Amino acid sequence: MRYSDKLNGYWEEGYHYYLEFRDDKLTVRGYDRGIRLETTVTYDAESIEQGKRTLISLADNILSRDYEGNMMTEIKELAYENGELKLLYNYTIMGETLYTLTKKENGPFDHIIIRDDEFIDKLQGTWEQWSQSGKGSYPMQINGNTISWFGCGGSFHVVSYTYDRNSVYIVPEDLTRSDFGGFTNVRVYPDKLTTTMMVCDMNMPLSVFAREDMLDKIEIPSGARVAPRNTMIYCPPADSGCREMPAPAKPAKFCPECGAAAENDTQKYCCECGSRLPVKND
Repeated sequence: MRYSDKLNGYWEEGYHYYLEFRDDKLTVRGYDRGIRLETTVTYDAESIEQGKRTLISLADNILSRDYEGNMMTEIKELAYENGELKLLYNYTIMGETLYTLTKKENGPFDHIIIRDDEFIDKLQGTWEQWSQSGKGSYPMQINGNTISWFGCGGSFHVVSYTYDRNSVYIVPEDLTRSDFGGFTNVRVYPDKLTTTMMVCDMNMPLSVFAREDMLDKIEIPSGARVAPRNTMIYCPPADSGCREMPAPAKPAKFCPECGAAAENDTQKYCCECGSRLPVKND
C-alpha cells in the first residue's frame, strides 16, 4: 500500500490534540502530550496527493472509556482536507466537536519549558498536607527529581508552557504520561503546592501542601472547599455530596478533558482540572 508524505509527520490543533502519522501508524496525544491512542490507519494516498478531501480509516477510534469499559470519547471522523486535518471528536456527555489540525515541522514537546534549575532546590523536603480541619496525615516528599505522596509519585520535571509561562507545574519526567498514578497535576506556588486528582470519573477537590511553618498562613484555594464532583451527574458546588438532579441550563461551553461546565463564555481555563477551554463555537 502507498502512503503519503503529505500526511506523514506531526499535526497539531493548538492545544487539545496532537497527531503523528508514520505510514500506517497513528499516535494521538492529548494537551499534555500523554498518549491517548495508538492505532493503524488506511487511506487513499493518491487522493491525498491530489489534494482531495480524503477520509482516514482508523483500526481503533476510542480515546477513552469509563471504569465499566464503555466508550466515553472517540474520533468519529478523521479527514484530510485542503492541507489540513479535520478531527470530529465525540464525547458521550457533550456531543461532537470539530478540531482543525495543521502540519508542524517540530516534535511533540516544543510547547514545554523545563525549569528544573529554577525550582528543584526550593522544592526539596517535606510538604505537609493542609485541609479545612487542619494538618493532614499524608505529607508529600520531594527528593531530587522524585515526588511521592500516598502511593502516588515518580520522577518529574518542573515545567511551564509557552502559552502560560507564569503557571508552573510538576509533571512526569518522560512527558508522555498524564499523571503520577492519580495526580491530574501538581501546581507550584511561592508558598504552597496544590494537586487535583481524577479517580474514575470523579473529580476530587484540591489537596494543598505547605511547609510546616506555613500551615497557618497560606490561603486555601476555593476548589478545595467543594465536595467531590462526578462529571456524569450534575452536582451544585455548594452541595455537600453529589446526588442526581435535573440538568441545569446549558452553559456556554464545557471542558473537553473532564466535562466540567465553564462559568462564562470568556473563561480560558477549566476550574475543575485546569485544562485550556476551547474558544466559543470552535
